[in-house]
Amino acid sequence: MQITAIPVASLGLRRSSRQFQPERVRHLQRAGGEMLMDRLSGAWLMLDARDADLIPLLPSPMETLPPSPLTSRLGALHEQLKAQGIGYPQWRPPHDTLNTVILKLTNACNLACTYCYDHEDMERATVLPVADVERVLAQALDLVDQRLWVILHGGEPTLLWPHIEKIVLAGQALAAERGKQIDFTGQTNLTRLDERMVRFSVEHGIDWGVSLDGDAPVNDRFRILHNGNGSFALFEKALSRFPRFVRSCGVMTTVTAINAHRLYPIAQFFRDQGMAAWDWSLFQPIGRARHATDMEPDAEEVLRSWSELFDAVERGEFDGFPVKPVTKYLDNFIKGPGGNMCMRGDCGAARDLLSISANGVIEACDCIDPQGPLAGLGNVATDSLEAARAGETARAIRSRDMNRHSMCGDCLWYGVCGGTCLAHAQGLEDVWALGCAVAQLAFDRISDSLSRSERLLAYRRSLS
Repeated sequence: MQITAIPVASLGLRRSSRQFQPERVRHLQRAGGEMLMDRLSGAWLMLDARDADLIPLLPSPMETLPPSPLTSRLGALHEQLKAQGIGYPQWRPPHDTLNTVILKLTNACNLACTYCYDHEDMERATVLPVADVERVLAQALDLVDQRLWVILHGGEPTLLWPHIEKIVLAGQALAAERGKQIDFTGQTNLTRLDERMVRFSVEHGIDWGVSLDGDAPVNDRFRILHNGNGSFALFEKALSRFPRFVRSCGVMTTVTAINAHRLYPIAQFFRDQGMAAWDWSLFQPIGRARHATDMEPDAEEVLRSWSELFDAVERGEFDGFPVKPVTKYLDNFIKGPGGNMCMRGDCGAARDLLSISANGVIEACDCIDPQGPLAGLGNVATDSLEAARAGETARAIRSRDMNRHSMCGDCLWYGVCGGTCLAHAQGLEDVWALGCAVAQLAFDRISDSLSRSERLLAYRRSLS
């Protein structure tokens, strides 16, 4: 892969927010042509080789060049870049308003997953009181512009089903009072699904995701009951009783050393089960998995497996089925950063997002290590969400700028990556090595594919 930066010294233009800034632009040779990319905004443009050869001449002030066919071509190329926002600052709405709250309703769970990132040995089962939740929702609705997304989480949130009904009804009433909208989603193991849960979820528009790691042999290695038995049979029971409801759920798989090499067959399995979508969460060594280094997936294995999965998506095998370990990168590349709060320079932690733990602690993100230096913005018993967001730790988290980092500061993909997940990196100035490697592979494969054909765009359209 050949990446060429346009030299700043060759410019001859004064620095201005409205003038061409060549240090932002990278020239990438692709199989189907030449790609120009603005490494800060993520904007890109495919060119043929003849136009790409003109790039070093662009810095000459256009008005000083004598009229000629070359000048006309340079002018047209310059206008293309300007129209795409390549090399020019683009205004994007700031991501400084809260819009998402995660409610960790309890740290209790009827499973004992070996790698659970939300379990700590020093904890005992706690429950977030409904009164505290209602106060959180009222404060959050006062902070959002128009719409609040609430994620019901745990532990296993359905252990508290009567609480969930009260919370959803209270949240909808609070939103109506303020003329705002509230949407509830949740993450569950689906092992306790019954008619009451199905009926209420459908009536109130709660979208659920289910945590599963693959078919029974793979899933039951780590996703076990407290007696050591596997949990997959309970999912099969729910699927048998409520097939339409269960198949409306997306699947989240934790990628470990056991299943990292099987991403393609796992995606096939859940597609064939008729599930709504499939996503992954790469293993994080916190919680119960803090010392389980044998569960850490091998990076090269993850990359090989992701590439195999991408090949299948590109061939059309998953048309109509969202394979989110691919679509999250594809969407960011096509649309630019913003929609995914985990893949932009100003990550969502303590910005768009707050997470409330079962013990009332306010966190910037539910994946931040509760024993680490970035944990604990306050507690709902004594602190408002507004005060938590204004605190010193929250301000420090929002100050993270990986564009200045030695690894990210000249990276072609920074605009569509954002410098990797803060929670996995575990430090304001740190890079998550595996996340970085996957992002580089994903954007390299996606950009090359889009330069050759519209197959990926056809796949994306098939999901609409």
